[in-house]
Amino acid sequence: MMNPNTGQTGFTLLELLVAIAIFALVAVMAYGGLNTVIMQSAIVQSQTEQLTATQAGLRRLREDLTFAVDRPVRDALGGEVPAFTGGGLDLFSLTRLGVANPWGLPQSQMARVLWRLQGTNLQRAELLPVDGTVNASVQALDWQTQLRGVTRISLKFFDANNQAFEVWPPPNQPTAALPKATEISLTQTHLPPLRITVAQVSAWPQAQAPASDTAPIPSATDGTIETEVGGRPQ
Repeated sequence: MMNPNTGQTGFTLLELLVAIAIFALVAVMAYGGLNTVIMQSAIVQSQTEQLTATQAGLRRLREDLTFAVDRPVRDALGGEVPAFTGGGLDLFSLTRLGVANPWGLPQSQMARVLWRLQGTNLQRAELLPVDGTVNASVQALDWQTQLRGVTRISLKFFDANNQAFEVWPPPNQPTAALPKATEISLTQTHLPPLRITVAQVSAWPQAQAPASDTAPIPSATDGTIETEVGGRPQ
């Protein structure tokens, strides 16, 4: 306002106090909004990390079941262990194909894989080579946590007749090799219940020797080699 005696303009103390109060109110509102955005961003990032970890663990679980192969192994004492066992204290163990061999070493590309639930952590261990390492007390298992916050997990194993069992091999089929499919019901603290069914491959195709240059070209009437793949339980 203008001072009538000096002709100078300025702000009174009351006007300054009102301006400061308004600025402080706007600053508090802006800080509250910024803090809310930061908190929401942290929550979204945490949930994204949990979802990513869950997807990675479920992908590893599905891969192990998909690449299971009918190959019994020998334990440390020479006894035979079935190619696929499920139920009991541990969730399941199996022999699988597809073990990484980046250096092309002359070694088997099979591994013995074990899964268990330890507390609320779903853990996985891998044994190489497959023979002589199962039940070996001198070799400590390296358990790697794949899923956290697991509150419940149950498995069902289906035979060729789509009959479900809680243990494998079934009591009435002690010589059964691989189940037709494995169903996993899983509940985690931060996700709704999941149910996954993975079909096991009943027979992997055998590697064929490369044909010679003089080998005849097969005609359209020649027989074809088919690989039987187990389907989902009906």
